[in-house]
Amino acid sequence: MSIRAKFLTLMMRYTVKRLLENISTDDPEKFRDDIGAAARFAPSLPSEAAVVAEEAKSVPCEWVSYGESRGDQVHLYLHGGGYVLGLAAEHRELAWRLARQAELRVLMVDYRLAPEYPFPAALEDATNSYRWLLEQGHDPENISVGGDSAGGGLCMALLINLRNQGLPLPNAALLLSPWVDLSCSGDSAGRNAVIDPILSPAPLDKFARFYVGDRDMRAPLVSPVFADLKGLPPVLVHVGSTEVLLSDAERLVDRVNTVGGDAHLNVWPDMPHVFQLLANRIPEAKTAITELCEFLKSYMPVSAEVE
Repeated sequence: MSIRAKFLTLMMRYTVKRLLENISTDDPEKFRDDIGAAARFAPSLPSEAAVVAEEAKSVPCEWVSYGESRGDQVHLYLHGGGYVLGLAAEHRELAWRLARQAELRVLMVDYRLAPEYPFPAALEDATNSYRWLLEQGHDPENISVGGDSAGGGLCMALLINLRNQGLPLPNAALLLSPWVDLSCSGDSAGRNAVIDPILSPAPLDKFARFYVGDRDMRAPLVSPVFADLKGLPPVLVHVGSTEVLLSDAERLVDRVNTVGGDAHLNVWPDMPHVFQLLANRIPEAKTAITELCEFLKSYMPVSAEVE
C-alpha cells in the first residue's frame, strides 16, 4: 500500500466515514450538501477531456470523452452514492481516464435519486438510457456498462432487467465495490465494519431504506446477488480487502460463475471503497484503471479496434 493511499485512507476515516455515520434520515438534502463540501477539492478535468450534456429518453446524462475518443465504442456508467447522491467530479475523473485508456466515449447517467424517487426509478432511468443508445444505432457489441458502489448494484440490476425484457446485452461489465445486497447479510458487513475506512452497516441501512422503503430488500432487482444470474455478459469486479462490501463482490462472482457465467474478481489489499476514483492521488487507482480498460478492450469487436 502506497504512502499516499495510507494517508488518504486515514483522512477518509475521520471525515467521510463520520459524515456517513451521521446521516439524517429526515434531511437528505443537507447530507448532499455536506458530502459536496467534503469533495470540494476534487480535481479539474484536463484540457483534452470534454463533458457534453445529453438527454437519453428524458434521462439527463453526460458524454465524457478524451481527445479523439472513438464514437463506435460506448461505455454506459452508473455512478455510486447510495442511490441518494448524484454525479460527482470524481466520477468524471474516472470517466475521462476510462475514455482515454480504453479509447471510447462514456455516457454518465444522472439517474433519479432516493428518497424523492425510490426504487424502481433509478433502474427505469438506467434501462431507458441503454434503450436510447440502441435507438441511436449503437451496436450492443460496441457497448459496455459499469458502475461503482450503488451504481455497481444498479448495473447488475440493469443487466438482469435487459435480459428479462429480451433486449440485446452489452459486451462486458465493470463493477467497482458493488453494493448488490441491500440487506447487508454478507459476513464482511460485520467483520469489516470497524476497519473499513469509509462504510459501515448503519449508513448502508439508511441508504437502503431511502431507496427501497418497505419493499423486500432481497428482491432480485434491488439486491442482484439474489437474482437469477444466468446469461449475463462477462464481468470484472474490483473490491478492497477491508470493505464491508467485500462479501457482496465475492458472492456475486461466485454465483455468476456457478451458473456458467464469466466473472472475475480482483481483491485489492487494504484499498478503500471505490479507490479508483482517486486516480489523481494514488498509484493503485491508476493501476486498477489500466486493468479495467484492458478488460474492456478484450471484449471489443476486432473491427472496432482498427482506426
